[in-house]
Amino acid sequence: MRYAAGVNLLLVDAAELDGERVRLRDRRARHVVEVLRAGVGDTVRVGVTRGPRGTGTVVDIGADHVELALVLDGATDAEPATDLVLALPRPKALSRIVQTAASFGVGRIDLVNAWRVDKSYLSSARLAADRLDADARLGCEQGSTTWLPDIAVHRRLMTFVDESLAPRLARAGTTGLIAHPAAQDFLEDAVATWAHKLIVLIGPEGGWIPREVDTLIDRGCRGVTLGSRLLRTHAAVAAVFAQLDMLRRTRS
Repeated sequence: MRYAAGVNLLLVDAAELDGERVRLRDRRARHVVEVLRAGVGDTVRVGVTRGPRGTGTVVDIGADHVELALVLDGATDAEPATDLVLALPRPKALSRIVQTAASFGVGRIDLVNAWRVDKSYLSSARLAADRLDADARLGCEQGSTTWLPDIAVHRRLMTFVDESLAPRLARAGTTGLIAHPAAQDFLEDAVATWAHKLIVLIGPEGGWIPREVDTLIDRGCRGVTLGSRLLRTHAAVAAVFAQLDMLRRTRS
């Protein structure tokens, strides 16, 4: 038996399990055979969506499937402490951004409209639920996390703010942070004391307009800057999650 290198984690759903086995027929099966080059008897790392992690030993390879015998004796990932609210980016960047956020570990992702969001983005095929789910799964596998985030699309910013965001911010131990280059506080100043839950809001290319910033601050958010550089959306997402990871490590 050998461990097949390459994939960080192969993610499966509880509904796919047949006792202690799972039969894969999609891109995961192709990945095991073509990328990992695993054969019968080889072992890969496996995790159940929002469930335990462990290993899967290849017991059968067919023309259209790979079957694994599972040993799920590892820990179950807790819900990540950070949620992401993201003004809808360009469709070509959306998949990469969702994968990046999921790889860092994110509780949920809310994709929202904003003044500077091109309205054509809202009709993109990349917003289909199955496409977003597939991107999130790829990110979870890359980041070796079993917490698959919920993803929702909101076509009206103020409806989202008043009906979804504001009640979440009102919960004890929750802090909302707006990434905004004109903010006075750095990220590390705003999270000097850790909240139970952080909700990070990242605007579109060009940033939030002042009225949006004022509204979000009025609802209880705090503006933060990531530094002196103006970042594209995909870079800002990676930067904020990386900084939060560092702060948690150094201040825990």
